[in-house]
Amino acid sequence: GEAFSLLRTWLVARGLEEAQGFRFLSLGLLAYIGQEEALNQVMLGNVPLFNYSGKVAFALWRTVYLSKQASTRNQALIAFDWLRTEAFGRDITRL
Repeated sequence: GEAFSLLRTWLVARGLEEAQGFRFLSLGLLAYIGQEEALNQVMLGNVPLFNYSGKVAFALWRTVYLSKQASTRNQALIAFDWLRTEAFGRDITRL
């Protein structure tokens, strides 16, 4: 349609008619498996740097999880929730 033609003209005028190819860079994986244990594999592309499992992997998982939060407010709320759960256990009551 006309909108597509107009968009194509705009992109061609700016030298953007073809998108760059997508390249994926694997940084590894982190998996929480429950009961304060996790698995992780840290990689750079196809080169494995290290693998951990258990409590060490869980500490890394939590560190990365917190660092990926959008705001320091969310980081603080999540960290407080983890501390509260450690101190008092999970709240399993339903209202």
